[in-house]
Amino acid sequence: MKYFCGLDVSLNSTAICVVNQDGDIVREGEVPTEPAAIHEWLGKLGLAMERVGLEAGGRTPWLCHELLSLKYPAICIETRHAKAALKAQQVKTDRNDARGIAHIMRTGWFREVRVKSHQSQKLRVALGNRRCLLDKRLDIDSQIRGTLKVFGLKTGKVTPASYEKRIRELVADDAELQVYIFPMLAVRRELILQTMKLEKLILDHVRDDEVCRRFMTAPGIGPLTALAYKTFIDRPQRFAHSKTVGAAVGLTPKKYASGEVDYDGHITKCGDAFLRSHLFEAAKVLLTRSGKPST
Repeated sequence: MKYFCGLDVSLNSTAICVVNQDGDIVREGEVPTEPAAIHEWLGKLGLAMERVGLEAGGRTPWLCHELLSLKYPAICIETRHAKAALKAQQVKTDRNDARGIAHIMRTGWFREVRVKSHQSQKLRVALGNRRCLLDKRLDIDSQIRGTLKVFGLKTGKVTPASYEKRIRELVADDAELQVYIFPMLAVRRELILQTMKLEKLILDHVRDDEVCRRFMTAPGIGPLTALAYKTFIDRPQRFAHSKTVGAAVGLTPKKYASGEVDYDGHITKCGDAFLRSHLFEAAKVLLTRSGKPST
């Protein structure tokens, strides 16, 4: 007899359901979202699990790695497939979701999400945090511009380096505005400083990475795009063919064929939006700015 387990993971607790190959529920329960607690609960059953499924989410990479280290056949399933399967339930609870995931594991109607390695996850943190700090700096720039427009003060064309000098010139004669604007400029300086620190860490890593350096030989590919692409791929062996990478990033067109209707739509935009945006910028540079041939 084969047994399958479904985990509905939330921040503090995890609902568990175990079913056999005939679809009969063996046991249900709820434990803290800790690998040791899940291991203890499943260990009391004394049953060998064929598949242990959990839906992709914030805690999934950590929990999936921990369960694999405990010799459980943990599988992270794609959220859209899980949502489509669980949508048939009229009552949504954590218990019912765990039961539904267990049946998804039993039937095999799921798409597995490959969990990145710890190293790739950490590098993605660096890339994401740099982007976050940069966005916050741009938000502050826009906020200051909008504030000064109310008083007829135009920032005009400035570079990131000359921005603060220009703002100080505009509010030089208004002591009250200085009290309101200067704290924003101080935060902006700190954001720029910390962004530069993260960028240096990223550049240092890319400089020592042979794969990233090879990516950068292509026109339009810089350190950020190279590292974003490498961390997305993580393990090339997970792709049977190179052409499936484009589909995984969401750069292939949608297909709708039913009856007499058959058409291709826009790109699917599924997968990694962060990498997709970098590849778009790289392609734009290649098409509009690069004039030299490249092998």
